Parts: sequence; C-alpha cells; structure tokens
Amino acid sequence: MRLYVGLDDTDSSKGMCTTYIATLIVERTSKYADLVEARLIRLNPNIKFKTRGNGSICLIFDVKKKNIDKIKEIVIETVKEYAMLDDENTNPGIAFYTGEITEELRKFYEKALKDVVDIKEAEKIAKKHGIEIHKFKKGLGIIGAIAAIGSDLRDYTYELIAYRKKENWGKPRKIDEESVYRMDSLTFPLTFNNVDRENETVLIAPHTPCPVLYGIRGENVEILKIASEMVKVYEDIDRVMIFKTNQGTDAHIAEVKIKDAKPYSSVAVVGFVEEEPKTIEGGHVIFKIRDETGSIYCAAYEPTKSFRKIVKKLFVGDKVKVYGGVRNLNGKLTINLEKIEILKVSDVYEYRNPKCPICGKRMKSAGKNQGYRCKRCKTKAYEKEKIKIKRDLKEGIYSVPPVAMRHLSKPLYRFSKGELGDNDISH
Repeated sequence: MRLYVGLDDTDSSKGMCTTYIATLIVERTSKYADLVEARLIRLNPNIKFKTRGNGSICLIFDVKKKNIDKIKEIVIETVKEYAMLDDENTNPGIAFYTGEITEELRKFYEKALKDVVDIKEAEKIAKKHGIEIHKFKKGLGIIGAIAAIGSDLRDYTYELIAYRKKENWGKPRKIDEESVYRMDSLTFPLTFNNVDRENETVLIAPHTPCPVLYGIRGENVEILKIASEMVKVYEDIDRVMIFKTNQGTDAHIAEVKIKDAKPYSSVAVVGFVEEEPKTIEGGHVIFKIRDETGSIYCAAYEPTKSFRKIVKKLFVGDKVKVYGGVRNLNGKLTINLEKIEILKVSDVYEYRNPKCPICGKRMKSAGKNQGYRCKRCKTKAYEKEKIKIKRDLKEGIYSVPPVAMRHLSKPLYRFSKGELGDNDISH
C-alpha cells in the first residue's frame, strides 16, 4: 500500500535542512519500505514567517501494512533527533496518510502555494481525511506537510542535492567554481539557474550553515547525475538525494484582475502603463499599471540588477503582463516583479518647433500665441511638429536575473521551448 509522509519546518536560519532529514528517513526506512518518490515542494514564497525557500517534503512509500508503524516510528525519531527544536521559530510538523489524493487535498496544496493557510484549517482537513499529524511546539509545519502530500505536479523539474559531512557544517564550502560554469555551459537548458553569468555568481551552493553542499536543478534525473559528476569539490560528499519538485514552474502564480490582487499572493496581471517608471531611493524602480478593474504599483527592486533597465524603458500606454508577489508597501499594494511581458509597445510622440520649409532649420517662437517664425527666411507656421519617437523596447518576456530569481519562478527557456513538457534528455 501507499504511505505518504509529509514533513515541514524542521530547519532554521542557524542550520539544518528538511531535505536532509528526509534523506536520512529514506535511508533508515529502506529495510521496511520502497521509496516511490521524494518530493520537494515549494509553497507560498510571500509568507512572512517562512524559513528561506519555504520548502516542504513528501515521501511516497510502497509499504506492507505490517511495517507502517515502524516507518512512522523512524520518521518521528529522526525529526526529534535532527530538527532545530531549540530555535523559537522552528515548529516542525509531520503528516502520515494512506488514502487517495482527493481534489480537496489538491486544493489545500494550491491554497498553501498561493495564499495564507491557518493551522486550524490544516487540522480540519487532517481530521476529515484521516491524516495522522504530529506537532512539535506550535506545530505550524503540519500546514506544509499536508500541502506536500496533496501536491499536484502537473509541471515539474528535479533537484539533485549533495550533502556535506557533519564536521564540515558551517564551514566555507569547497567547490571549484570554474567547474560549475563549465557544467552549466554543457548542460543548460537541461539544467538551469546554476550560475548568474552577468553578475558573476555561482548559485548551486547555499550561504547558510546547513548540511547542503550544493543543489543542481534540471529537467530529468539522468542529466542531473551527469551534471553532478562535472562539479569538482574539495571535500567529501556525505550522501546525495534527488527530489521531484515544483521549482521553476510558476506554480505559485495566479492570473487575476487587479482588483483581485491581495497581499501575500503571487499574480500575473495584464494592464496598461498608467504612470511611467521612476527611480526612488535605493535604486528601486516603480511604475503603475491599470486594467478595467483598477490600478496597482509595480516595483523592480535593486537586487533585480539589469532587469530594471527594461522597466525604465516603459511609457504610458504600453501593454504589459507583470508577474510577481503582492505586498503592501507604505499603504499601497505593489507587485514585486519577477518577470514582465511586453505585449504591445505604444506609439510615443514628442512635439518640436516646426522646420522652415526653405532652409530646413527649426523656427523660433514669434511670441505668445503668435506661432513660429524663421528669422532668416521670414516664413511662418502656427503648429508644432509631431514626431514619433523610436522606442528601444521590443515585445517579449523579460525576467529578473538568476541571482534574484525565486525557487518557483519559471526560467525564460521553459517558456520558449514548450516547457520541455516530456522532461526528455534528448531535447
């Protein structure tokens, strides 16, 4: 029979990683069950109380009924042993489930992905479906644990995670960065977000004292194994695990009208530029769009680097589709941009003094309400010349650089190449 094990909120900014605990569980239960699938599920990235990437875990086992209690015992003991229970912000949760994945469970996942979920709602759905839950401290982790069980991976990628020996936790990671750039050159786009070339940053290694040495994201298991072999490291790798995940899919994005955008959600909105971009203190770029239901501000913050150059080229009347998380900024709802699609570049004109039809030079004002006059040729005109400005902006979709990209954000190549829907290494 199938046993679903959900885990969440075992780590903290001081260390640990829920994926590491999941990997230990898989190893410790191997005598009692067969692993069908390990899922790393990213949930709503806008939640204030998240830990880093807001990731939860679902382990799916094929297990004999007589071994279920043993699996549960191992899971609980492993979480007790490794979770950061001394951290006041760590509130682990475990969920066990042997039933069918219902539409209601899928909707719970969707809500945890795109909205705010209360722990009481998680407890209610657990009771209704007969999901066994275990809470540590406040037990907020049961929200992510149940959501991971209900995850619906219609689009998916994979991540290979290599872990460090315990004696190296908290020490600088010894990775040959040149080998990472080389690996990226040879495997992109079947692997993605390994490096940010423009900002000269390697992205596969975290900057926290957690057990992770590096993580490589890609389209299938085979390419991740090949990519991992290309990465040179100067410390021992303790263990490796590959997770199926919703990373790089835009699963968190809901297409809405402006009136339906609300704080803590991630949206895609189509509208027209209503107020042109302006740069504010800190280097952030702000502009405003409207649709038939209202207006909303959009922001390209300083960490998005060169992405702001695209945003600055917008003019009133341009039709755009903006993607990003909604937050309340100084009392104004604002979309924190992840991507922008330029749907239609509007015509922009400027008005200049007319040219003299004889000498071709620009006329001067002849005085208030008296039109324009060429002093040399004595010619006159009464209206300014309307001139179309050449726009340095092309229709298409633009993304923040990898260094500023969220785990869930879909890379541009997944738009342009049909999302590599069959996850085939032959692409």
